[in-house]
Amino acid sequence: MPYFELTGGVPLYYEDHGNGAPVVLLHGWTMNSTFWGDNVPALAAGNRVITVDLRGHGSSGKTPEGHTLGQYARDVRALIEHLELDHVALVGWSMGTDVILWYVHQYGCDRLRSAVFVDQSPRFLNADDWDFPLLGNYTRTDLAVFAQTVRHARPDAIKPFIAACFAEPPTSDVIDAVYAETTKTPTEAALSVWMDMAHADLRPLLPQVTVPVLLAYGRRSKVFPGDLAGLLAEALPDARSVRFEHSGHVPFAEEAERFNEVLAEFLAKPE
Repeated sequence: MPYFELTGGVPLYYEDHGNGAPVVLLHGWTMNSTFWGDNVPALAAGNRVITVDLRGHGSSGKTPEGHTLGQYARDVRALIEHLELDHVALVGWSMGTDVILWYVHQYGCDRLRSAVFVDQSPRFLNADDWDFPLLGNYTRTDLAVFAQTVRHARPDAIKPFIAACFAEPPTSDVIDAVYAETTKTPTEAALSVWMDMAHADLRPLLPQVTVPVLLAYGRRSKVFPGDLAGLLAEALPDARSVRFEHSGHVPFAEEAERFNEVLAEFLAKPE
């Protein structure tokens, strides 16, 4: 299994599939690269597809330090440099989108050719000037209750959140299987990056993403309800949105075949 050692000795697990223009897939909070299982074979037919487990997630090192969006972005940059990649397409699901925004904040669009945002909001907490918080209305009280529940009764917080990610209610077996993968991220690491993400307001970073962006959003998302994709398409310099009619927060799994076709078409466009 391929590992790359980050500064400080943290092993970062990644997989490298196919040949062609490089595509790096970035997973969501407490998830890992296994969730791209329905996408990698199709995308690798015409691209070099790299999946990675961010630090503290999946098969990567379980360090107690560095669980911020900024550090995750630096880790992605280190992997890109290690593999000597250029003209990279970064695909971020949920938290992975925030990692892309932090990458751009720290490095500009250096080494990037495009980006894909998959069902993520640049701001979690509600505000008078913001119509797209987490779950439609995420208050600081909600955040505090969620954090305490994760710390003291983790399944009670995470399993309902997993269920909310799908347009149609998943079976208990699916919820349990996904939850088992999330437990690979230690609780304190999970909470550290969650709090960083929840308190962030990344809207000012959107104009800095000057490469083409594909917005892949679930029409039936309960995690971010409403036409968030439409707002982001206006805020980003070069973006187009595709709504997945039968999907919630995970269109790459709920409508894998269409997602793969849409993404492959986007990736095939000339720079």
